[in-house]
Amino acid sequence: MKSDKQRSHWDLKYEQGLPSLEKPDPFYLSAFARFVADRFPSGGVALDLAGGIGRHALWLARRDWQVTVVDISEVAIHKLNQKAQQLDLALDLFALDAAEYQFEPARFDLIVVFYHFDRGICPGILSTLKPGGFLICKSSLTWGSYEGAAPDNNRPLARNEILLMVPGLEVMHHQERPVHNRGVVEYVGKKW
Repeated sequence: MKSDKQRSHWDLKYEQGLPSLEKPDPFYLSAFARFVADRFPSGGVALDLAGGIGRHALWLARRDWQVTVVDISEVAIHKLNQKAQQLDLALDLFALDAAEYQFEPARFDLIVVFYHFDRGICPGILSTLKPGGFLICKSSLTWGSYEGAAPDNNRPLARNEILLMVPGLEVMHHQERPVHNRGVVEYVGKKW
């Protein structure tokens, strides 16, 4: 089963440690400050999909946000739970594939998706985002030709593909650029 293989892969990576995923991404911090902070000065309700060990979730929880984290890795969720307890922060944690998460209609003010843009969950993301809510996303991008073995839903996005994947969101920020032998897309959308 593909998700079992992915789960084992990520469990091993998180057991070994991924220091680069312990601090919030600079794009996330700037996007939050620019688009979200003033709209939700007292916090809100957020979903961190494929949230790993919680670099963005913990940052939000420290700012009075109610945060739900979904990640396929049980190791990551366990580590995140321990860290949240140490910091006396409450998080709703789910150790499951993002495609298995039950998206509730109009539940979240903010959705964060970093490096796991599964095309199959776009309808769920759109449905669970409240009107006036934001999606902050950063993902791998195919800059040239793609020759990987990832399933269709998880292969890197094509250039400008994100704009087609999340109709119904007003584009607040969209930038694509090459990084090494691939590309990256940074996106912020607001639900009408």
